[in-house]
Amino acid sequence: MAAVRNDFIYAAINRADTLTDCSIYNNLEKQFKFKKQTILADESLTKDEKSYAIKITNKNFDFYKLLRNEGTKRICENCQNECLATLFCEHCVRNYLKANFLKWTSGNNDVDNLIQKCQKETIKTNRVIEWIPYDNLQNIKYLTRGGYSEIYTASWIDGCYYEWDSKEKRLKREFEFNSHEVVLKKL
Repeated sequence: MAAVRNDFIYAAINRADTLTDCSIYNNLEKQFKFKKQTILADESLTKDEKSYAIKITNKNFDFYKLLRNEGTKRICENCQNECLATLFCEHCVRNYLKANFLKWTSGNNDVDNLIQKCQKETIKTNRVIEWIPYDNLQNIKYLTRGGYSEIYTASWIDGCYYEWDSKEKRLKREFEFNSHEVVLKKL
């Protein structure tokens, strides 16, 4: 999808957010339903763009359900636990991350424990805190110096997690065949 059209998609999502009257749509599910209807009625978007906007809205809906710990729960088809998210099961994601704890280390127990704690509480599949080994970075380039640190840019070979794959029961990476640009800070 062209970058220019992304502007239209996000503008439509923002319009739907702005038009949502929280005194009328007084819970997350009512707000989500209204936003979805507003996006579907938006004539400035193509059918594919509406689908993409709905996908983004679904991800945001799941995020707020988990953040606020409210909304209709469902039974996960994989683990049979009650979960709030609709696009993934928060229990399956956290269990997947826990199962991988022994596959990585920063070399510092305090750092490892902090990252593991964050992963056990993750509420968004594309915002998982991870340890990135140095050898998973390439094209490291000095950018600038500021305060007590030096700033570098690099390409993260694997990229970050993007979404849960229910069929394969794993987190998929955003750039499984490309890299993801990151900023590094050397203290």
